[in-house]
Amino acid sequence: MSLRVVEVGALSRLEESPQEYQKLLRSSGEDPLFLNLDWLSAWWNAFGEDKSQLILRVMERGRTVGYAPLVKSSRGRTRWTKVEFMGAGPSDRCGIIAENGRADVQAAVWEHLRQQDEWDVLELRDLRQGGPTERAVRSAFPQAEQVSYAAPCITLNGSHRAYLASLSRNMRYNLGRGWRRLQDEGVFFQPMRTADEVSVAVEWLNELNDQRWQASSTLRTPGMPQFVREVSQRLAGQGVVFHALRTRDSAIAIAMGLEDEGRYLYYLSGFGPELARYSPGTVLLSKIIEECHQLGRKEVDLLRGEEPYKYRFNAQDRAQMHVRTVNRGIMRRTQYALREAPLV
Repeated sequence: MSLRVVEVGALSRLEESPQEYQKLLRSSGEDPLFLNLDWLSAWWNAFGEDKSQLILRVMERGRTVGYAPLVKSSRGRTRWTKVEFMGAGPSDRCGIIAENGRADVQAAVWEHLRQQDEWDVLELRDLRQGGPTERAVRSAFPQAEQVSYAAPCITLNGSHRAYLASLSRNMRYNLGRGWRRLQDEGVFFQPMRTADEVSVAVEWLNELNDQRWQASSTLRTPGMPQFVREVSQRLAGQGVVFHALRTRDSAIAIAMGLEDEGRYLYYLSGFGPELARYSPGTVLLSKIIEECHQLGRKEVDLLRGEEPYKYRFNAQDRAQMHVRTVNRGIMRRTQYALREAPLV
């Protein structure tokens, strides 16, 4: 049965009737949060200035069976052109949206790109290892450069009491002591999900990141403040959630997360120096895990990065991949080593 790949044009065309896209996304086997249309639209508005959209639709007998949300960017006097996922960077997982994860739909996308001469390098970051897109990419580009890395995750089985018992004695002591000391200072735990609460939480996140990290803050990255603000507004009550350790007047620690069908994803966090001696960031994560148990969630996904604190919460690694390949042509392959840094 033949598949046809066509260019959609603008992302805004998908937003006009999102039901078809969202239905395919839910069946695709890829992440429904980082590939959500609101997430991608916020990303485009914040980071798309020097890029052009390359959104592919896969058709089968007049019916849409897949989407590939991609972008192109060019640099240099000779216009070296790179194709990437829309969402790359702020998105911890990217991919192609294929009905029921169909391998033939995935293959059609990559075959379509292989036939194009308008790009030089294809860089696909943050693929879930073993997922439909990662399998299809490795099949389509077996000689591609590949890097694997860890995204730690906590699986929640049984009660919160049983989970705490699984932590080290020292970890349990530090969490309990830190929380008691913070309560003595008038601190309490607050989930924030409504639009008004999320608006306040975004400001607290920016303030606390500035206090802690100053120039090296993630939220000082160009485009990131706009992205966080817009995606939080778009997905307030529909996927974005904040949790704070706060006093009556302000927050001392805050986390921006995502939640969806039994999962919580720990995305960004910040805490100030005032009560740092009580480890408010660690205590906050422990309170989030406790709430996840209460809500019946099955996992707390700590996303990419192998920071030591994640493993003190008994997180286990899940593998993800970056993949990069160069388009056909001897000149391109010669230029590739000169123009592209090692994939990390």
